[in-house]
Amino acid sequence: MRRNARPNILILVLHPGTEIIGRMKKYIYPTWSLLILALAYFTFSGCQTTATSGPSSSMAHLTVQRGPKFGAHQALAVMVDGARVDSVIEGHAYNGTLTPGQHVISVSASGPSRGTSPSKTITAVAGQTYTLTAVWQGKHLVLQ
Repeated sequence: MRRNARPNILILVLHPGTEIIGRMKKYIYPTWSLLILALAYFTFSGCQTTATSGPSSSMAHLTVQRGPKFGAHQALAVMVDGARVDSVIEGHAYNGTLTPGQHVISVSASGPSRGTSPSKTITAVAGQTYTLTAVWQGKHLVLQ
């Protein structure tokens, strides 16, 4: 050992909320714990569940489907009150909602013009489901 060797001295300053476990410090943050707990409480206190029968209770439901022999390479354009809402391909159907009241549902086939677009007028009632099927009758597209 050398003569003027200084011993290793460790000066440890502890702050409130700190404790020593073995050689490691463990920080205890009661303020942070309370803050996180309060944040979680206020986040979830605004959440509540209500027992309603869903959005369909104030709306009507509309389904427009293609007939079984509609045509594999043709799409069916679906219009509600003159606005195109969907293009239905083989194996699919249009499913949407209607506000209560009178609506005009019309369809047209893709491809060369095949005459006029058939339409149906529906007086929608909240909670009701209306199903229409587009089929070919000869060379005319019909909405049933």
